[in-house]
Amino acid sequence: MSVRRSRILARIADLAWPRRCPVAACGRLSDRPDRHLCSRCFASLPFLEAGGECEICGMPVPAPTTHSFICEACSSSPPAFERARSALSYADAVQELVQSFKYRQAIELTEDFGDLLEATLRAKFDASAIDAVMPVPLHPHRLRERGFNQSGLLAETLARRIGRRLDERSLVRRRDTEHQARIGAEERKRNLRAAFAVERPQYVRGRTILLVDDVMTSGATLSFCSAELLGAGASRIWCITLARAIRD
Repeated sequence: MSVRRSRILARIADLAWPRRCPVAACGRLSDRPDRHLCSRCFASLPFLEAGGECEICGMPVPAPTTHSFICEACSSSPPAFERARSALSYADAVQELVQSFKYRQAIELTEDFGDLLEATLRAKFDASAIDAVMPVPLHPHRLRERGFNQSGLLAETLARRIGRRLDERSLVRRRDTEHQARIGAEERKRNLRAAFAVERPQYVRGRTILLVDDVMTSGATLSFCSAELLGAGASRIWCITLARAIRD
């Protein structure tokens, strides 16, 4: 499904049904113009703002830090990307919303999620330094099955808002890998070897690329994608996700 068609379907849905907050425990009519999440549920989302964070992967720590901090995972096995940041903790209502978005075609949430991603991007990155916005790709089989790439919808929305080029063709997924959330960290790495490739290196070479995904778990997917892009000549890779799983 193209981004344009997705937007048309979302607008048809808006005409047919009033915008109600999609959080299961809420369901009120939304009081946020052109959005679905109501203001109360939006404000109660688990934002990753307070305290310190790992300089590389953005993993939060419970207290503010006064110096550069790198978490144990990034110290022992540095990812290929330069920096990754997320808007929310992947818990409770966020899990519900993301799963509805991915698996129940709740594409009407794209602009709500775009608000969260844009705010995180402008707070954590220099948007003017980005040359291209790129989604983590789906394998063609998974794309046909689902009908759309949820990361593609998020990347398109973010690229439009910051006025940067959207590139959905240069990075491709060659292997239809098992769902990352279902397996352990080492299995994730084995699962992703040779899964991605760059097909248009001329659009990657020398560029600062912002990789977009819905959820960051271990960071393995983003790191493997980043490694392929850097190998094709990209200058640096920044990553942003809507949510991330928080390690104990």
